[in-house]
Amino acid sequence: MEKNVTYLPQFKGYGIADSDWKKMKDLLTLAPEDYARFGCSEPDDDAPIIGILMGREPKHYTVGEDYVKALAMAGAGIVFLDYKNYPLQLAMCDGVLLPGGSFKTPEWYYTDAKFDDSYGYPNRRAEAYAECFAFALETGKPVLGICAGMQVIAAEMGFKLYRSADYIESPWNHKTTAPIAHQVELVDGTPFKKMMGDQWRLKVNSRHSEMLAPARIQHELLGLASNTALPLEVYAVAIDGVPEAIGDMNMGILGVQWHPENMAAAGDEMQLRIFKWLVSNSKK
Repeated sequence: MEKNVTYLPQFKGYGIADSDWKKMKDLLTLAPEDYARFGCSEPDDDAPIIGILMGREPKHYTVGEDYVKALAMAGAGIVFLDYKNYPLQLAMCDGVLLPGGSFKTPEWYYTDAKFDDSYGYPNRRAEAYAECFAFALETGKPVLGICAGMQVIAAEMGFKLYRSADYIESPWNHKTTAPIAHQVELVDGTPFKKMMGDQWRLKVNSRHSEMLAPARIQHELLGLASNTALPLEVYAVAIDGVPEAIGDMNMGILGVQWHPENMAAAGDEMQLRIFKWLVSNSKK
């Protein structure tokens, strides 16, 4: 059974009410008229299908409009993943997008875990994020994580998170509504830097409280020598050492800490490359 999500102005995004979702069996899609709303042609049958895991607002599953618009601009067919039917929904996807959001994640993700809950997840959304990432790894389907999505990818691969910016000394405000918050430096020789046109720096927004511990702290926590590779490559860092992009793009894994969807939806072609990477690597 297929059902279209609808635009929900109260949440500035697309979604479905719980009352409608309960009648839905396995597939949520974007209506043709919404592609037109973004000035995009409806994708043809050969277009890669990207599954985007939705968030939660009161009595609704939702996802911000700019995520949807950026994917549509990048040429994707789009389906929406809820927290019950995603195992069936994922089977129809060629790639996965894990968006940002605020939700409780397992204690073992953090440098200062307060208790051991390694036998389970404290939040259904966190569980869905982790399982969607595991699906992508197991099936070789590309995955893009943004903000909290990047943090889940990182933690599931072995990185540790700080709970807040209180753990670092920084000239930057990592949680702000400013359109541009700070710059990130792209690590030389990485496929991410090459994809972004060999730029040395990018101006980015920033709306996160939690963050990855700096690379040298990761090495200490994992008991690795400083010249030993981390579970994923660090592609970009803020001036305070906070990793801002990570991945293994050859394996189809990419995570960014900022919100490129806002910038891409506003016409930033550089940031749109991140979504085009996901779509082009998800070719059927």
